Parts: sequence; C-alpha cells; structure tokens
Amino acid sequence: MSSIPLDERRAGYDPPDPDTGTLFPPVKIEIDRSDPNVIKLALRGSIEFDRSNRKQVEFYNSLKHGGEAELVVTVHVAGSRKVHRRDSEGDVDAIVETKSCVVTDVFVEPGGES
Repeated sequence: MSSIPLDERRAGYDPPDPDTGTLFPPVKIEIDRSDPNVIKLALRGSIEFDRSNRKQVEFYNSLKHGGEAELVVTVHVAGSRKVHRRDSEGDVDAIVETKSCVVTDVFVEPGGES
C-alpha cells in the first residue's frame, strides 16, 4: 500500500467559499435595533358592580350602546410581546409591541360618564 503525504493530497483541492454559494446568493442579515413603532395595549376582564352602591348603579344605567364613558381602571400586567410585522416582500414593515393587561378593578367617579 502506498501512502501519499497529506500535504500533497490537499495541494490540488480548493475548498468552496461558503460566502459565494452556488445555488443561492448569501443571505445578508441586518440586526434590528430600532424601538417599536407600533405599541398596543390589550385589555381583558370584567368587573361586577355592587348593586348597593348608588353611584355604580347610576353609572351602569347611563351606559348606552354607541356612547362613550370614562373609567379609571386598575390592571394587572399579564405579559408583553414584541413581533415583527412583515410586508408582502418579507421585509419588516413594523415592530409591534403589545402589553396584555387584565382589568382588576374599576373606579366610577362622579361626573365620569358622558
């Protein structure tokens, strides 16, 4: 059995350059360090009013379909997430950050309804 020194075997071998790729061009990755340009607040939960509290009952009765009302709420922040919204070409269109909150209490102040 003959042996060829390792240096001679590699002399004619030129390894392929991984950055040139033969099937697909190399993928360029850009790190996105921008702040979210869309922020959302997702609220969920329900509160049971005390029927013996006259102000809460009056406020509840003043709520009409299509109307507006102002409330002071206490929330528990259940979590947050950040996603990248992409356009039809696959490029990042917007960075959307959402904080999810669960309503834990509602305060009805006099004159709060409209």
